[in-house]
Amino acid sequence: MTNKFDYIIKDGEAFLNNKIKKINIGLKNGKIEKIFVDSKKYDAKKTISAKNKWVFPGVIDIHFHIRAPAFPKRGTVLSETKAAAKGGVTTLLEMPISDPCASTPEIIKQRKKHFSQNSYINFALIAAVGKLNKNNLNGLIKEGAIAFKIFTIAPPPNRFSEFDGLCFVTEGELFEVLNHAKKSNLVIIFHAESQELLDHFKILESQFDSSDPKQHNALRPPMTEAIAIAKILTINSYVGAKIHIAHVTSKISCDLIFFFQKQGQDLTAETCPHYLFKTEDDVLKHHAFGKINPPIRDKKEQKELWKAIEKNILTIIASDHAAFSYDEKIKGKDKFSKAPPGTPGGELLFPLMINAAINGKIKLEKVIKLLCVNPAKRFGLYPEKGIIKEGSDADLIIFDPKKRWKITKDNLQSKGKFCAHLYYGDSIKGKIIMTIVNGKIIYDNGKFIKPKNFKNYIVNKETKTIQKKC
Repeated sequence: MTNKFDYIIKDGEAFLNNKIKKINIGLKNGKIEKIFVDSKKYDAKKTISAKNKWVFPGVIDIHFHIRAPAFPKRGTVLSETKAAAKGGVTTLLEMPISDPCASTPEIIKQRKKHFSQNSYINFALIAAVGKLNKNNLNGLIKEGAIAFKIFTIAPPPNRFSEFDGLCFVTEGELFEVLNHAKKSNLVIIFHAESQELLDHFKILESQFDSSDPKQHNALRPPMTEAIAIAKILTINSYVGAKIHIAHVTSKISCDLIFFFQKQGQDLTAETCPHYLFKTEDDVLKHHAFGKINPPIRDKKEQKELWKAIEKNILTIIASDHAAFSYDEKIKGKDKFSKAPPGTPGGELLFPLMINAAINGKIKLEKVIKLLCVNPAKRFGLYPEKGIIKEGSDADLIIFDPKKRWKITKDNLQSKGKFCAHLYYGDSIKGKIIMTIVNGKIIYDNGKFIKPKNFKNYIVNKETKTIQKKC
């Protein structure tokens, strides 16, 4: 034997160079050491048979809310990263909404420690910009923030602490915060809705029965998203920061993004599975359990999102995983406005998209770009992550395309599984049977194996460069 690996994934049909190819993969010291055809030349401590299985790079979910260590009833790092692993996510980017909001170096440091002790997968922390001073910005960079998040709406009632340092509403504030955050050279992620229009349309609430979900799109129509995006990108035409627009829902927003992309802005955008596979009709059926901000739109808007994916206007799909407790969500049964917005989608991101590929809705290579390659490239993780390649990190999914299953609360892992009504009953083709993170098997046919002593906190290359300068 010429080489000894930690593992050999044998006889799998791996996704290499945009196609499925029967191959063997040798893993060593957390890396993909070698990709080869003849397995007889090599030996390993353990062989993993992947015969008649597909092998994919691990998913990078760039939009994930756990809110830990606050609000454990909504989910913990342990519960939600297990759910992510079951769904093939090997790296997540955690949003800064917690209590307190992750807007200072000290809070980032605390959350990093908490996640490191409890996470089953790789993670990186997105920071709120917080106070617009040099010390705070440099501190966030030194603690390894991978990106910054900005909301263009005011903090929700009674949640100020969770959003402190995250919300910049007026055009002047947007100009100042963009100028400030640009100094980091990191990507700035926007939740884009116009607070002025939200305030204006609030008067329409009285026209609806308090439990009627139709009020949601009436109070937050597509123009509220589009106006905010237009302001952000117009201001950024002068500032020149790296921008990423989160959870895009409408044609008009896609048209605006396309226009500014053509103008040469460093600009990417994402959408989410709930916008691609569900419509307002599903929200009417499931009431508060379908409440998400921005709202799920109608079938016409959904079709436009698929077109925008095909045209490479939307180049990333992320889950916007936001688990709440059943008690919190059910408050919206009689008064829709009382329900918190969000759905637990992290462990369904890959299954839903690969199911769409198997059913011919989208090409398989496109799914891998949207979930793996493009997120890795945008946030400075490529080619270590997002691809099956010699020298890359051994973050891998082994997938059985022949297995079939239906989504129910009983076969979900997230603590928010009792609120995933949007997806209950959906039939899925194919099933993940193994997830490997940093060369360690952490999920194997329904069983979880907590990894020991492996580095699971990541920063992108840009952050590392900036850290050296600070």
